[in-house]
Amino acid sequence: MKKLLPILLLAVLLVIMVTGCTTEEALGTGMIVFLFVCGGIIGIIFLLLFILWIVALVDVAKRGSDEFPNATENTRIIWLVVLIVTFIVNFWWIAAIVYYFVVMKKMPRKK
Repeated sequence: MKKLLPILLLAVLLVIMVTGCTTEEALGTGMIVFLFVCGGIIGIIFLLLFILWIVALVDVAKRGSDEFPNATENTRIIWLVVLIVTFIVNFWWIAAIVYYFVVMKKMPRKK
């Protein structure tokens, strides 16, 4: 990543020099490149969080009711409902992170 950023910056500067842009156009081009890079990074983060949500959903489905921390008879159903409802209301990424640290990290599933 450290080597990619200077190369990207040089490519943008080369395009600006060749096209003969003014200062305002160069600033606009730089802002557009910055937004694309930030959007790509945020997109990758959300893709990884979505994969974590799917892994958490599969983990709830495969994990036995007694394999949850502080397990009661409804713990599995509650986690399943929480993961599905948070997906519907668009807080799935928070639920995936919470499930990872509260359940998966505390009590790894036995293979």
